Amino acid sequence: MLKRLMLLRHAEAMSNEDRFFAGFKDVPLTPLGIRQAEALGKRLDHERFDQVFCSDLGRARETLRLAKVDAPIDYTPALREKNYGELEGVSWDGKGEYDKYHLDPFVRSPGGESSLDVQKRVVNYFHTHVVNQGFESVLIVSHHGPIVLLACHLLGMPLDRWRTLRMGNAGLSIFSQDEHMMRLTLWNSLSNFGMITNRPLKKR
Repeated sequence: MLKRLMLLRHAEAMSNEDRFFAGFKDVPLTPLGIRQAEALGKRLDHERFDQVFCSDLGRARETLRLAKVDAPIDYTPALREKNYGELEGVSWDGKGEYDKYHLDPFVRSPGGESSLDVQKRVVNYFHTHVVNQGFESVLIVSHHGPIVLLACHLLGMPLDRWRTLRMGNAGLSIFSQDEHMMRLTLWNSLSNFGMITNRPLKKR
């Protein structure tokens, strides 16, 4: 039985710094992201996982590599960020014509997915590959959308409220089995960086 589920968002990538839709596009970590991933290694060093499930996109894989987690790893496209289709690589400032593709969970990106599509993809993978597979402690390394949308499913939150949850780059969350349910015991912890907000570390 799954007793402990840890969710980790990848460290800062160029798409986060430059604010463009990355989706299925591979983008590298920033120098800050590399520092974040290395710091995560210290936070996760004392954890023991039966299995790690990781998005096969480079920014997630590199975060996991730098964190040096010692456990079997399954890289999968099922945990990728939302496919933004024709918008991948397009700048987004949160103030213009592309807002609906980022914020509205039911609007499908042209040639891509909606957040509802992503939730169905991730939840299906979670129930077929993670739950009831004999794992007690699992780490999932993914992206903002998939992690938040999976959390909404586990919490029974309506999808139109998905943006009330936020995950910072390299943010860590934990669900623990208790009284026949998965309880949220930690959300978006950045304490491994000495941080209490979503603001990134100062660049040096």
